[in-house]
Amino acid sequence: MAHFRDSLSVFRSQTASEYASALFREAFGSEFPIPVVYNIRNTIIPPEAWHQYVALYSWDDGTVECVGFCNWMKYKDVYLEGGMAVQNRFYRRLDKSKFAECAAQGGIAQIMMETAAKELVDCVAWFGHCGDKRALKVDLRAGYEQIDDPHLIVKWMQEIDETTKRAWIEEIKQIGPF
Repeated sequence: MAHFRDSLSVFRSQTASEYASALFREAFGSEFPIPVVYNIRNTIIPPEAWHQYVALYSWDDGTVECVGFCNWMKYKDVYLEGGMAVQNRFYRRLDKSKFAECAAQGGIAQIMMETAAKELVDCVAWFGHCGDKRALKVDLRAGYEQIDDPHLIVKWMQEIDETTKRAWIEEIKQIGPF
């Protein structure tokens, strides 16, 4: 029997629809976010500015399943993180030793964020919207902090002054949910 770390693969894909469409539909009840030209507050976001991360799990019987997805979109000098989804029955199906190994790493969402944090470093910050208490606990463990907005969170990737932080927060608030 393989260890959990040997059974999980987390990677970035330009478009992860072939892996994560069903998971995204199950989690959000909507169609998968295909990278397209997107306009946010008169800033054009090209498809190559989208970074989709996928977590695939290889079960002992050889079956491979998409168990996690998240999207990051580069907007100016920050990333907007959205669409985090983890297959809701995944943890219950793991045997105890693999569950313990997964939990020790923070779970699938945290593993995906930590993987992305090694690669998506060309920014001042990551911003996310979070309305779920359990998801917020994971986000906080991954380095996000709450701000003066009930759902907006931020993970500062560079040291910047408080005035610049405040300006970024105010600008991202104007975008609304993403």
